[in-house]
Amino acid sequence: MAGVAEIMCQYGAGDKVLQLEQFDTMGFYEYYGVTETFKDLQSLVKRAEDIQTSYDKIVIHDYSEFKLNFPKNKVVLVFHGSKLRSMDQTEVEAVKEYPCFVTTSDLLDKLPFATHLPAPCDRELFKTDVEGYGWIAINRSYQRDIVEKRIREKYPDIQYYERNPGNIIRYEDMPDFLSQYKHYVDWKFTNDAEPVSLPDPSCTGIQALALGLTVHDKDGGTLSPHLLLIHDAKRVCERFIDEIT
Repeated sequence: MAGVAEIMCQYGAGDKVLQLEQFDTMGFYEYYGVTETFKDLQSLVKRAEDIQTSYDKIVIHDYSEFKLNFPKNKVVLVFHGSKLRSMDQTEVEAVKEYPCFVTTSDLLDKLPFATHLPAPCDRELFKTDVEGYGWIAINRSYQRDIVEKRIREKYPDIQYYERNPGNIIRYEDMPDFLSQYKHYVDWKFTNDAEPVSLPDPSCTGIQALALGLTVHDKDGGTLSPHLLLIHDAKRVCERFIDEIT
């Protein structure tokens, strides 16, 4: 989930992250030092239940089925994409009584009562301004034949860097990696059989923008530097705290 929980802890919107170890391949837990990792959901949820009395809020990322394991007045739900898109209407109705946030604006179509929370960018880490050369897009291995074709139709000169378990760039190494390039193509897709383009910039796109790269979107335009204010982790966390207190 792009280290969103860890970044929010770094900027005051949390104290501890409980995470399945399989979901942190980039080393957010090592970089921020606020995370306990677990091999299975049962162990994670049991640990959360054991320590919840020490915390004012329990922020559940995607796993909304565990909302009933905690006092209702403490639960905050954050949805990142595929989980919410797969929920049926009954499941959607069941979360209406909780504060809900979504990290990409198209999810408001599914959850119109939620609050859009822009993906936070840690600008203490992503702050160098080294101008490299060439074009790159970091995108998934799943459906690569479809996704890469779509991107290359508009941006034929890109290097398509496939994001897969054997090709991981550590989070703390991302600034040095991205700074080798001048242009970043930021184009995200749903996991549907016929992938649909998503409207919002990705975490990596905002990170590239913070480093001084020119970031190109799905429509052939470029991202405005003013987005750095919208996605600045400190500002995002201040807004989140205001909303839940």
